[in-house]
Amino acid sequence: MLRVIFVTVTRALPNRNMSIFTQYLNPITGVASWQEKDQYYDYHQEVARSAFADMLHDHERNEKYYIALKAAIEKKHQTGEEANVLDIGTGTGLLSMMAAKCGADTVTACEAFKPMANCAAKIIKENGFEDRIKLIHKRSTKITVGKDGDMLKRANILVTEVFDTELIGEGALSTFRHAHEVLLEENSIVVPHRGTVWAQVVESAKVCAWNRVRSIKNGEILVDAPPAIQACSGAAAVHDMQLSRLPRDSFVPLLPAQPIFKFDFSGKKLLLNNEKVSLLTQPITSGTAHAIFMWWDLNMDTDNRVLLSCAPVWEHPSILDDVKKNVSSLQEMADLIPWRDHWMQAVYYLPEEIPITCGIDVNLIGYHDEYSFWFKLLNGPIDEIPDCQRPECNCWAHIAYSRTRISQLNDTIRNQKYLEALRKKITTSSVCLCLSDGCLLALAIAKLGAKVFLLEQNFLSRRTMEMFVQANGLFDKVKIVESVDSLPEPSEIDFIFGEPYFLSSIVPWENLRYWYLASRYPSSIAKMPIAATIRAVAVEFKDLQKIRAPLGICEGFDLSSFDRLIQMSSEKSDNPVEAQPLWEYPCKALSLPFDIIKLDLTRNVNFDERKRITGEIPILDNGTCNGVAIWVDWQLDSDLSISCGPIEEIVPGKRISWDPYTRQGVHLFRGVSNVTKESTLSWSFIFVPQNGEVEFEFNILTNN
Repeated sequence: MLRVIFVTVTRALPNRNMSIFTQYLNPITGVASWQEKDQYYDYHQEVARSAFADMLHDHERNEKYYIALKAAIEKKHQTGEEANVLDIGTGTGLLSMMAAKCGADTVTACEAFKPMANCAAKIIKENGFEDRIKLIHKRSTKITVGKDGDMLKRANILVTEVFDTELIGEGALSTFRHAHEVLLEENSIVVPHRGTVWAQVVESAKVCAWNRVRSIKNGEILVDAPPAIQACSGAAAVHDMQLSRLPRDSFVPLLPAQPIFKFDFSGKKLLLNNEKVSLLTQPITSGTAHAIFMWWDLNMDTDNRVLLSCAPVWEHPSILDDVKKNVSSLQEMADLIPWRDHWMQAVYYLPEEIPITCGIDVNLIGYHDEYSFWFKLLNGPIDEIPDCQRPECNCWAHIAYSRTRISQLNDTIRNQKYLEALRKKITTSSVCLCLSDGCLLALAIAKLGAKVFLLEQNFLSRRTMEMFVQANGLFDKVKIVESVDSLPEPSEIDFIFGEPYFLSSIVPWENLRYWYLASRYPSSIAKMPIAATIRAVAVEFKDLQKIRAPLGICEGFDLSSFDRLIQMSSEKSDNPVEAQPLWEYPCKALSLPFDIIKLDLTRNVNFDERKRITGEIPILDNGTCNGVAIWVDWQLDSDLSISCGPIEEIVPGKRISWDPYTRQGVHLFRGVSNVTKESTLSWSFIFVPQNGEVEFEFNILTNN
């Protein structure tokens, strides 16, 4: 599993096609080396990253664009005008073909990404619209209009989908402005017609744990967070999340959900890059405001009859009010609202936590620039909306660590297990070596009296840990080591441990970097964890498989050429196992969990050994096996273990509850595999310690 690319060079090899060599850092071995790739590797990687099949699997989105386009074309025809449609960012050409089928007089589509533009041209031809759709291989802002231009005249209907989780994050504002100024007639119809951003203030210790590093306690505070980290508002980047999968009892709405920004795409109102608005609101309950939940909806047509909503389940307009009051029903209803991975909801963390009291009005203040939103809360009325810069991390911790890692640091149950195991090994005379990035547990055992060497090779993580050391007065107990070449001698330490966690790791088993580092020392030195077991289970995802599933026929149009383009490039550039936060993506188990390999971490890595293991596991429930979930269990000692996977026992036929503070590995099958209790999942696993190579292969065997 190769992650960090530094350099790409190209050279000709004798009697062979051109090849490229990429320098990469193997996250398991920590060794940088060169790897030969296909000469078109960069191209295939770019094409694979452009995949948006999950969006095209969104039937509600497609249907409502179709309805709104048909209404716009009919409206122009009813007034005696031609319907001249411009499709900006056509992608596969789907919206352009919809427009042509709905009777548009002319359709012009533009697509700047050349591989996708070529694919759209092929799809348009294969569906019989080659003579009705003109495709321009340009950005819309580069299109010219006139006798010798790309368009002979301006269009009077615009259809486009240039939205992301933040609605405006893909440059929607400038795209619409330019279109009205250069590419559209006056009184043109725009699909969608209007966008509305909604905000809801909540109290949630669970959500807050993804942003603020808390103290580690064990009856008393063992490790306190530095004031600069406690006061920091966090990373500026939006935190996109499937809010409908957040347990309803894990947050409390303090203010009602309300529209805070409205964007008129019709051209009748100027779209501003910078705005600030204030909503004076009566709280619905008292509490502490931690975060803002945000989502948006689109009015697709000029008559405001067609609404496309991205609201979470408890605020979704299609869910009846009496159902919203029933938490258990609400969780069931989450399966029925449209699923979108391309348009999720967002969480914005407030610059500071604000107490909210019923009976005292609160000002919810929203800001946006050309691409982003941010928010502020003030109690009571205000005379003037204050300016507020977009929050950004100034403490280093939110830059050094992902939100998943921050939430992991705050996982009380996990921390208590580690402390329980460590207390069995640590005395005031212990000298320990910690092999993990950003390990606050190392500071906890220093507080318990041990001396600790802490390996911190990453500058940002090292600086953050130095702040923790200073804030907790541990200079005499903790020594930070900057490189493996400066590690202490074996005679200087008597215990090695790790969480394990490394910034370079994406999937859980890449944290085996700990094992490689620990193997620099004699196996006689006590270590924790003592074992790592890579485990897996066959699953049926409710929705996640759509990010890789082929489209075939979509809304009556054949998009198979898109499937072939993406699949070919994905096979050449993507790893067959990717990391996903599975708590956000429901799945049911189709088999029992099974062990792929168990590694004894008390023994040093055998670099001459090559492991190849195969096996079969029976399918125990009927369904569609569209994926395999993979994780690691870390055995701390003979009694305690930490799992990066399920947090409850896996039962075939039932939904799996996943650890929300880690990401699991996922293998998605490209085809549909309907399975019965007569079916079998076969698997193979290869591990080459010398170069850190890890390979998985899974297949469904159906017994007829």
